Amino acid sequence: MLHSPLANQLEIRQVWQAMESIFHNGGAKQLGISNCYDLNQLEVLYRTAEVKPAVLQNRFYADTNYDRSIRDFCRQQQIIYQSFWTLTTNPKVLAHATLQNLATKYKRSAAQVFYRYLTQIGIIPLTGTSSSEHMREDLAIFEFELTGDECAAVERLLN
Repeated sequence: MLHSPLANQLEIRQVWQAMESIFHNGGAKQLGISNCYDLNQLEVLYRTAEVKPAVLQNRFYADTNYDRSIRDFCRQQQIIYQSFWTLTTNPKVLAHATLQNLATKYKRSAAQVFYRYLTQIGIIPLTGTSSSEHMREDLAIFEFELTGDECAAVERLLN
């Protein structure tokens, strides 16, 4: 995983080629990039890479308009979009009555509802914990499903 784009396209290309060598030698099954919030940079990388990025990991939050154009590109190119710091950068979304009401309806936490929404729209939320209880809660998002109307209501919170 390239942690973030470098100073210019030449540097990105050089590092990506080194990563491609690792891939070709069996040292990696996929290549990806993180912290890439410039659609043009991602498009150039995709266009010039021999081994296309399989994963993009970005912070999912309002300041980047939730990466809408980048997520569209990822969907078109079948690049997995993973969100990180998803809960800490979205406290207003988690506290909103829409999520709170859905949490009550499904007997889940607002975080679980938000994670479930994200998975249903094709985003993989990255989580990290050493708590076995939190791990179980994270996995429990697959025990329920939001309706289309409920997903639309959550989507409106992101506008």
